[in-house]
Amino acid sequence: KVGHYGMTPGIGRGAPEIDILEAMAGDPGKLPNTPIQRPYFSSSLQVAPGVEKNRPLLMHQPKLGHWYQGLQYGDPNTTSLNPFFYGVTLVHKPKEYTYQSDAISANTRIDESFFEKQNIYRVEWEPSTPGKNDGYIKWYVNGRFLFGINGENLNITSAKIPNEPMYLIMNTAVASSWGFPAPCPEGCDCSCFECGNSDCDCALPTGYCDNFPANFEIDYVRVWQAVDESKHQMGCSTKDRPTELFIKGHQDRYMEDGDTSPLQPIRVGGTTCDSDLDCGGSTRGFCSSNGVCECNKGYAGSTCLSNFGFDDHPYQEIDETLPVSMLSLPKGLVVAFVMIGMGFLITFMANVKKMRNDALDSFDDETSSLYSNRAPVTNRTGSPQQQKVVTYCMIDGRLIDK
Repeated sequence: KVGHYGMTPGIGRGAPEIDILEAMAGDPGKLPNTPIQRPYFSSSLQVAPGVEKNRPLLMHQPKLGHWYQGLQYGDPNTTSLNPFFYGVTLVHKPKEYTYQSDAISANTRIDESFFEKQNIYRVEWEPSTPGKNDGYIKWYVNGRFLFGINGENLNITSAKIPNEPMYLIMNTAVASSWGFPAPCPEGCDCSCFECGNSDCDCALPTGYCDNFPANFEIDYVRVWQAVDESKHQMGCSTKDRPTELFIKGHQDRYMEDGDTSPLQPIRVGGTTCDSDLDCGGSTRGFCSSNGVCECNKGYAGSTCLSNFGFDDHPYQEIDETLPVSMLSLPKGLVVAFVMIGMGFLITFMANVKKMRNDALDSFDDETSSLYSNRAPVTNRTGSPQQQKVVTYCMIDGRLIDK
């Protein structure tokens, strides 16, 4: 195995996807082979390699042994396996680059309040350990558990819970294949989709155009990660998944026509304005005498509505090797150095052993006091085991509005 462009041999970069929610509107009514009705939203993990043979048919439940087993669900009356999307075959050239991607997905029924009020969506993503099938992904809404995938659930394909860097994307997307009439209504060719156009609105869901104008409002996004956990890394190019050199060698793949580099400079103001309100208000920016937005420190974007982001843990490959030159020393001096070194090592080991015993005695005293009011945690064999305390910190808590 060869590690091209600085990558770890045998470990490349895939394209996993964790979908927090994808909403499906529509009128209530029984749907095939599922207890869930519209409206609902989907929570999914899209991962490869996928199931190659005897794949489940769309709108049917999978056959036992031919899909991922042991998936966790909260309330089975409101959350259930999604039988309407099991993944896609991603075709590439040459043919050997084509592969199957699976969508391991669950649908959760919702009501009108989800379209009218703020709700808190949460995903817990614990990356897998390299070489192991651990890790998990769990979805919640308003503190209620919905759906969970453990690493061992993926054994059918040897796929893993993602352990490579991913980015967050929040967007509004509308697709004719997602909640639109199917099959196409009689007398409508479904060649266009436009509200107010009698030749096109027949292809739209009933009442669809009554929703506009509409807003997709996100109050906040907060990301937490465990402190001192090597699996929780930040940045596009990390130590375990270095990609900086690969991107430099294939820049054209990451650019559009007219681009000179993959990463574009962050815009800081510049949009025409009439007042400070057009520039995020006085706290974020102001409208200059030239009629363009100028952002205050810490804010970015053409209208100063974004916090100025940064990577507080950038990964940089550092060459820690030092040149070594061979020295010629007298034999007697070498023997003296060896004797002194051995004496120092014996003394050092004795001191370390004493310190270790003292530390264990102190730890036993503190532990006895700390857990004196708690029942000991036991494993399956019945013997006591220590609890692992994990501390989480928010990524750049300064981005929270006061």
